[in-house]
This record gives sequence, structure tokens and C-alpha cells, in this order.
Amino acid sequence: MIAPTTSLGLIAVTVAAFAAGSSIYLRSGKIPVLQPVLIAILAIVIMLLLTGLPYDEYFEGTSPLHNLLGPTIVALAVPLFENLRKARAVLLPLLGSVLLGGIAVTGSALLLGQLIGLDTLMELSLTTKSVTAPIALSVAEKIGGSVPLTILSVFTTGILGVIVTPSILRWMNVKDPVVTGFTLGMTSHAFGIARSVELGSEAVAFATLGMALMGCGSALLVPALFRLI
Repeated sequence: MIAPTTSLGLIAVTVAAFAAGSSIYLRSGKIPVLQPVLIAILAIVIMLLLTGLPYDEYFEGTSPLHNLLGPTIVALAVPLFENLRKARAVLLPLLGSVLLGGIAVTGSALLLGQLIGLDTLMELSLTTKSVTAPIALSVAEKIGGSVPLTILSVFTTGILGVIVTPSILRWMNVKDPVVTGFTLGMTSHAFGIARSVELGSEAVAFATLGMALMGCGSALLVPALFRLI
């Protein structure tokens, strides 16, 4: 198999992989395990393995897509601004949820590490698993975590979160888009925001808020916690 070598070709393959994933997801009736992002990741991994194309070369070739991430994140402020009044009305419960969620995320990572005998480096990397990648990497650097392990834990948590979280919320009979969106954003960061698009602009707004609050809280509290222990 011959890999595309130009930047345009690599971008086209990446977009085509995501488009194929979206088509499969929709045609399947939106089966949770067939998330478009997961399918696209698997397709790109297979392409790299079959062609022998170095990941660094692929990453550099698709850099224009990475540059779009910033404007995309800024654009998420639009639905949040539209729902700003509602967000203000429930700000205290949201902050409480983030505090408890942050404690649960960090605590579960440390507990998991103790139970299965992970070394300190892996434990540190797991503590940022529910935070969006740029913040997670910054926090991991401050507490001495591993960059590759941090990226792996963030992506794994995000993908599993968008697969499992909606099912748990349905089982609990939670139908409010505010609660669903905020939970997805807080636990699954950018993956959760992408999933919340299916639920409407209100869910997207609170998913964005959940991701932002969880990221800021982790960036402030996790390094402080590790200084104490």
C-alpha cells in the first residue's frame, strides 16, 4: 500500500477517514461503540502500519488541521454565550460537581494505580485522564508525568466516556440536555463536546463549560495536591 506523501493527500485521507466513520455511525443507528473519531483513529493507524509512513511525517503533513483546533475551540463560545443566563443560574451546583468530579478522577487514578501495581510515572499520567489534551500535558509536565502515557490516557478516557456515559445517563433516566452535556464535557472533554452536538446547542454549551471548568480546576489543584503528598 502506497501512502500519500503530500500534505494535501494526508489531509484528504484524514478527512475521508472521519467522513467514513460518520457515515458508518449514522447508518448503524448511532451505535455508541462506532464513534466516528474511534473509527477514524483506527483507519489512520491501519494506514500508517500498512504503508510504513512514520507518524511524525503524518503529524507534520496534517498540521493545517491542527491549526484549526484553536478557532474551533473559540467557536464553542458561541453556544455558551447563548446559554450564559442559564449557566449563571446553576453555577454553584456546576462548581460543586466539578470539585467532586475532580476528586473522583484523581482519586480513582491513584486507587487504580495502587490496586494493579502501577509505577509512579503511570499513576501521575493517569490523574489527568479526564482533562482536554493541552491542559493535561501541561499538568503532567508539572507533576512529572509521561507525555505519551498522558496522551493515551486522555484519548482512551475520552472515547470510552462518549461510549459509556450516555448509556449510564439513560439508565438513570437523565434526559436533561444540560446535565447530559455537562457530564460529557466534564468526563470526556473534546470527545464529549463532539458527542453533545447530537443533543443540541444547549448540551454543547454546557459540555464546553464542563470541559473548561474541569480543565482549569485540574490545572490548579492537581499540581498542588501532588506537592502535598
